[in-house]
Order: sequence, then structure tokens, then C-alpha cells
Amino acid sequence: MKSSPITILKFGGTSVQDANAMNQLVDIVRTRSGRRLVVVSALAKVTDTLVKIAECCEQKQSPLARQLVKDICDRHLDVAEHLKLSNKQILFLQDFLNQLIEWVENQLTLGEMSPKAKDHLLSFGELCSSCLVQGVISKKITSFWVDARDLIATNSEFNSAQVDRELTRNNLMEKVVPHLDEAVGVTQGFIGSDGFGNTTTLGRGGSDYSAALMGAGLDAEKVEIWTDVDGILSTDPRIVKNARVIDQLHFLEAAEMAYFGAKVIHPKTIFPALEKKISVWILNSKNPSAQGTEITYAEDYRSKGVTGIAFKKEVTLVNIYSTRMLGAHGFLKSVFDIFARHKLSVDLIATSEVNLSLTLDPNSDLEALNKVKQELESFSEVEVHGHRGMISVVGGGIRKTPGLALKIFSHLSDINIQMVSMGASELNLSFVVHSDEVNEVIKRLHQSLIES
Repeated sequence: MKSSPITILKFGGTSVQDANAMNQLVDIVRTRSGRRLVVVSALAKVTDTLVKIAECCEQKQSPLARQLVKDICDRHLDVAEHLKLSNKQILFLQDFLNQLIEWVENQLTLGEMSPKAKDHLLSFGELCSSCLVQGVISKKITSFWVDARDLIATNSEFNSAQVDRELTRNNLMEKVVPHLDEAVGVTQGFIGSDGFGNTTTLGRGGSDYSAALMGAGLDAEKVEIWTDVDGILSTDPRIVKNARVIDQLHFLEAAEMAYFGAKVIHPKTIFPALEKKISVWILNSKNPSAQGTEITYAEDYRSKGVTGIAFKKEVTLVNIYSTRMLGAHGFLKSVFDIFARHKLSVDLIATSEVNLSLTLDPNSDLEALNKVKQELESFSEVEVHGHRGMISVVGGGIRKTPGLALKIFSHLSDINIQMVSMGASELNLSFVVHSDEVNEVIKRLHQSLIES
């Protein structure tokens, strides 16, 4: 007898923020048929609190660290009480809370917080939330809890670990698949472990990535990302009130939207699902009846014209001028070797005969950037401009729509465009302005390209 399809349901922090949200989660899980694996984030704001605790440990701020730990413990136990979990389930949760208390006390004594220790600390958010979720699900559906550290195999690059996809798949097949016919699985996003048994994390936002990895490893039919908006929007609704839900997006368009700043999905999420041609849905746990956004791999689907407008604020613009570029080979390699050596990832690139302009992510290491600048200045003139914004107009018809560039820039005649990049992808046209001008630019472009 053929087994039923597998659905991965990933619930973000706002979808597990309190008892009411968790009861809503159970109702959603019950509407899905077939085999199901639930992947959860930490309760809303808990990861931020754990990051603050890590800072307190480094700065030996013991009273504040202990108070923050107490706040986390009280909050989880309060949710457990409201959910009316059994004594057995509460003891399961309490064990992780006790481990958290002990771990923080040890780090306060040491007065340090290594990357390895920080990953272990951050893992308690997902571990504790998954105890609550599995407890409330088990009241209505047979379920089982599994530790994601036994599933997601990574290297030892703490805080942003790289995943061993083959070993992860083997773990899923061994430790999850045998139980899915009889019960709903509950596990954690964001965390994994290395070959030495150390806890690792996949980076902030990595819970979506975990869900996609598990979907790919289990050959799932679909991955559902449950968040607090009705789907992927045409732009940030905090800037444009008329932002629209995009009903369907091609994987490549979604990847562009995510990479260039759309907040609903994590950029890495797309690719494991793309490889296995698994559809990804973005849905609203606070409004489950909304249609949501389907991210599809269908070769014959591609939107026409502009799909959405993504952005990043506080990027860094680097302008490099050198006459050595003129007619020379190997110059660009020399430049990018320097950025790679200092682990700085470049977003946009634009070149002319003797100039190279590029942008760096808002989270780039400023100390590393200073070292890069010093090395580049040995053979170039270098200008570094902070407080810049990167805007990307995304859509399947970007390159093939005559007059689109004119339409975009005709609405920005009073805006100083400091860099333009188009051509590496047929799906986006990106440019750089001052950060203070980003909101105004987005409003104008959304009005002219999408609303009209």
C-alpha cells in the first residue's frame, strides 16, 4: 500500500507566541490530511531575549541575565498552564528550562560566550516551544517529539552552520518516516548538530530553511510556511498600505524577492525545495482561510511585468577606482579575493572601464570592511558610503518589457540614483539611493508599476 503524501508545516514565532496561537496551530494541523511534520520556531521575542542573555554573560551582568532567564521560564510555564498540559508534558518542558538555568549560570561563572556556547544557548527557544506545541497537539492528535539536532547534520561553523544534506536525509528517513503513518511529528527549526554532538544554528531566519531541508529530505509534497501575513506581498505594507498579496510566484522570482529584502521568507528556503520541485506555500496562521501565496516550480509559469518591489536599508556602497583596470585581466579576481578572504558577501555589482561599484549587506562586519579598504587602497582609490538603500524591482517580465526602465526612472527624476545593476538576472532591476529616500521611492514605484 502506497504511503500518503507528506506535508511540512512550519510555524513562526508569532504563530506560537501564546496559548491562543498554539490552539489555532492545532486546528490548522487537523485540517491537513496525510502524513505531517510540524516544525516550530521559538516563541515570539524569545530568541531576542536569549541573545540579550548571551551579551549579559559576556559582560558579567549576572542579575539581568538571571532575570531574563526567569522571564523566559515564567512565560513558557504560563503558556503550559493555559494549555492545561499534563504533568508529564510540563516535566518534559521543565527539564529544558532547568538546563537553560544551569547553562547560563555556568557561562556567567566563565564570563564568556563563545560561538559554540551561544548556539547551545539559542537552541533552548525552539526546544522549549516544541515541547509546548507537541503537548497541545497530543491532546487531540497522536503525535511524537523529535530533536532536530538528531536530524539536521551540519559542520562546526557555529552561528551559521552549513548542512550535510545527504546525512540529514538519512537521519530523517531513519528517525521520522517510520512514525509518520501513525502520528504527527513535531520538531524544531533553526537548530542542528555537528559531527561531535555540539548544537549548531543555521542563522537567524533559519527555521524556514529547516522546513525546506526536511521537506526535501522526506520527498514531501509541499512545505507550508505559516506566518502572520496573508502571503508574500508586492512590497512592505508598512510603507505602502495598498500592498497586494501575490497569489503565485515562480521559485526564481520568490528567491529574488527574498534575497533582495522581502521579509516573509528566508532566502535559503527556496533552494532545497526547488531541487526537489516541492511547492512552498506562505500562509497566515491568524487568518487560515486566506488563500496565501504559492511558490511554484512550473516551467511554464512566469509572471509578466513587475511582481513586487523589495528593498534593503542601511547597505554599504563601495566605489573602487583604479587605472589598473584598463585593459587588464585578473583585476576583478584580485578585488573579490580580498572580499572573500575577509568573509564579506557582495550583493550588487556594476563596472565600467576603471570603476567598480558594489554593495554589502547591512549586517556586514565593519571591522572586516576596514581591513578590506586598507588592502584595496594599495592599488586603488576607495570610497565607502554607509546609510544607503538598495531597491529591487522584481518580475518575470523585467528584461522583456520595452520601456520599463524609462517608466521606473521617470518617476525618480529628483532622486539621486547612485548605482544601477541589471543583466545578471532577467528577473530584477536594482539600484542604490540614500537610505532616507527608500520609502518615498517605493511608494512612487508601487503606484506606477503595480497599482496602476
